[in-house]
Amino acid sequence: MPEGGARTIIVTAGDSKVMPTLQGLIRSLEAFPERHGVEIGCLDVGQTDADRAWLSDRGVTLAVPTSHLGVPDSRLKPYERAFVARPFLRDYFPGRDIYIWIDSDVWLQGWWVIDAYRQGALDTGMAIAHERERAYVFQGWLLAWFAKHMVLGYGPVDAAWLLSRPHLNSGLFAMRADSPHWDLWVHHYQAAWNRTGTFNPHDQFSINRLVHGGALSRPTVQTTILGPRYNWICDRGPPMWNDAENALCEPYPPYRAIGAVHLAGPGKTTAYTIRRTGGGSFEAKLLYGVAAPEEASLGLCPIPRRGSAPVRLT
Repeated sequence: MPEGGARTIIVTAGDSKVMPTLQGLIRSLEAFPERHGVEIGCLDVGQTDADRAWLSDRGVTLAVPTSHLGVPDSRLKPYERAFVARPFLRDYFPGRDIYIWIDSDVWLQGWWVIDAYRQGALDTGMAIAHERERAYVFQGWLLAWFAKHMVLGYGPVDAAWLLSRPHLNSGLFAMRADSPHWDLWVHHYQAAWNRTGTFNPHDQFSINRLVHGGALSRPTVQTTILGPRYNWICDRGPPMWNDAENALCEPYPPYRAIGAVHLAGPGKTTAYTIRRTGGGSFEAKLLYGVAAPEEASLGLCPIPRRGSAPVRLT
């Protein structure tokens, strides 16, 4: 399938509570001319009429998800339908060649992120980023949470194997429409649900199981695994600000721009101390539109506000 001819849709989900960050995601996509020709879809899991109108005015296609995997609908709060619906995106938005999922608390600094995920899906069927990043702070509670649910979902032997592999974050991924990953995802997700009676977090952990395989069974499919700057989880480790490029970046040389800013967990409300490559630091929430303050005392060139010129790095 030629890359230029692949019909691509970017899909997210949201209710009225997450609209501020969801709007940030949409605005970040709109900042790039390359967005034209790429469709956007959204799973409506509890939006207001005003929310739907805002999205529709921007050409976003809405779909209301239902339950899957045999999970009783009575077990699901409206927003939880997105967890069990994600392996079935082809049913809600049929006829596309590439499906790119982006959580509503992610926004982009460069279209090169979309290009990388799309090419990865074309090459191997799926592209996803790992979390093994040297700048991330060790969080014991998170490791314990991973271990608990992997043991419950896949047993202690496979859990040990999965914990030894770079964890994959499902907040941003791409799949080709004809990829075998879809059915494998459903298979492993269904098995975890049947075993535990829990659908979350196994929507993500079952992707790790299909990509990494098990302790006694290696993966049956290839997957393109990207680095953390393609899905940077801010609460795991705050980025820096690259004054020369006017962008959030990896907090170590050569200070490459991060492509996708992921505000998972407390990242949506936390004000971080952001160090600057030009010296000094500033405090800021990392919502879409963040920019370093213009401080003449730092001897820096004036910094235009985000949105005036999209970041384009390779």
